[in-house]
Amino acid sequence: MDGSPHSTQDIAAIVADRRITPVFQPIYQVRDGSVFGYEALTRGPVGPLHNPVNLFAAAEAQGLEAQLDALCRTAAANEFRRQGLPGALFVNVSPQIIVDLCDQRDAIVQTLQQWDMPASAVVVEISERHPFDPIDAIVDAIRHFCEAGFRFALDDLGAGYAGLRVWSELRPAFVKMDRHFVSGCDRDSAKREFLRSIKGMSNFLGCQVIAEGIEREEEADVIRSLGVDLAQGFLLCRPEPAPPMTATMVFQGGRRDGFGAGLTFNESLERLVQPSATVAPTDTAESVLDRIREWKELPDIPVVDGSSPLGSVNRVNLLDRFSRRYTRELHGRRPIRHFMDDLAPVFELSTSIEEASRQLSSNSRDVLPSCAIIVADGQFCGVVPTTALMRRLSEAQMRAARYSNPLTLLPGNVPTMELIQEFLDAGTAFRVAYCDLNNFKPFNDVYGYAIGDEALRLVAEILAEQVDADLDYIGHIGGDDFVVVSRDPEFEATVHRIAAAFGERVRRLYRPEHVAMDGILAVDRAGNEAVFPLMRLAIGVVKPDPAMCDSHHDVATMAADAKHHAKMNPPAYLFFCRRNSPRCVVEVGDGPDEPLHLYKV
Repeated sequence: MDGSPHSTQDIAAIVADRRITPVFQPIYQVRDGSVFGYEALTRGPVGPLHNPVNLFAAAEAQGLEAQLDALCRTAAANEFRRQGLPGALFVNVSPQIIVDLCDQRDAIVQTLQQWDMPASAVVVEISERHPFDPIDAIVDAIRHFCEAGFRFALDDLGAGYAGLRVWSELRPAFVKMDRHFVSGCDRDSAKREFLRSIKGMSNFLGCQVIAEGIEREEEADVIRSLGVDLAQGFLLCRPEPAPPMTATMVFQGGRRDGFGAGLTFNESLERLVQPSATVAPTDTAESVLDRIREWKELPDIPVVDGSSPLGSVNRVNLLDRFSRRYTRELHGRRPIRHFMDDLAPVFELSTSIEEASRQLSSNSRDVLPSCAIIVADGQFCGVVPTTALMRRLSEAQMRAARYSNPLTLLPGNVPTMELIQEFLDAGTAFRVAYCDLNNFKPFNDVYGYAIGDEALRLVAEILAEQVDADLDYIGHIGGDDFVVVSRDPEFEATVHRIAAAFGERVRRLYRPEHVAMDGILAVDRAGNEAVFPLMRLAIGVVKPDPAMCDSHHDVATMAADAKHHAKMNPPAYLFFCRRNSPRCVVEVGDGPDEPLHLYKV
């Protein structure tokens, strides 16, 4: 024995006898809770080495890490394929081992092809917890594998020192936020700011963000509110030998896709769809070559069986293949389905432009496909040219950035008024809640602008948590003014929940002595010291009648007046206006026994 907790024979026997068990933890899409892929993990035999940390530490101490690592990868891929798990397979590989595997790249690709697994279905996770030394050799090795179609994820971002450099140089398809920053992010503003920054950089660099280590619903709410792409954790599903293939309920239901959704673009692909010539899978390659000039504008040709797309054939690749001597004579009568290369991805008609663009840009190929094939419930609809898709996304992002609030990234005044006008023109029934912070100025004066900004973010977070993603819209129209435009018939109950949540959670922003006295000592507008109560969220709600309102200006007038009444209506600071146009006058009272009075602007 060598004095280590486990002898060389222990680890060698485990490897030789393949006494490891692969387990899989699902990675979910935050926008709808569907399965995106699975991270493959390993469990050793019963005993101390069952824990993978102990298992790999013992293997590393005995110089057997590479052998154990190879066994784990092979077992994971075999089991992933055997179970028919959907999506991508995420496997963990240390930076040093990826360098050692460079010479085996082609053999690995060939094995995957025999298993009907394209290299793009494998995502290699490189952890920042392992030293990137020498970093240049590791980056070169990763690029070598990317050229073969593999995708990479930078794991544990923020846990080490080399992550940002590798991220900027390598541009991996995925970045995993270290679980330290996810744990308790609902209670720690600094962690939320870090996560928000990572999401912002990922948007710029064209990669998807994975939040791992989610264990509480409050953490999942923050992840969703920040617009993070993918998520995994014990709350969603623990690692299992036979994991579920169904969606998680945690990310389904009535929550907005993101506090910060002002910079997302959820318009579907429907408006960009164009008709396209197609070929049948039984058409001969020779007949397709005779029609090849039809596809000069869009080189990727959909192959459609009846109304079901099977893939695509690239015009340039097909011409190149048949330019060789005797190829046409030998293969011209073969069905075109044998020459599909599937460069053009297939998207559902309901896919958002932002999501489609992200998937296209994360493709490991050097050249983007000329178009995407569009289906509705699996039936061919047409194509969307990549140039049109990227142009539309760029236009939307520039417009969103111009009109979004820089602090919360929520839509500002212009898109909010446009939505209200759209509802008026369509005769849609809707409500508008105008939200404003009572006693925000003295809080800002005492605590400073940084904490004041945190109060505004808190409003945005609570609104995003409480509203219905399918029926409600949130706008930040300036300062401490927020607007919710809702088509939810139960919106009044939502308003009460918003006010109650803010009243409870805002107390965390105050020092204990201010919470104890239920207020702060500050200077009023006349320059005199006064005690100001803790902040409350005043909400005025109106239900405009589209037939009686000339424009969004009428709605804005009503909403501003309702907000004014809410600010003067303690203790709830809520006001639900009964007028349906600014020209109506109604009698209102505070209760059934209260005297009525005329109410008008």
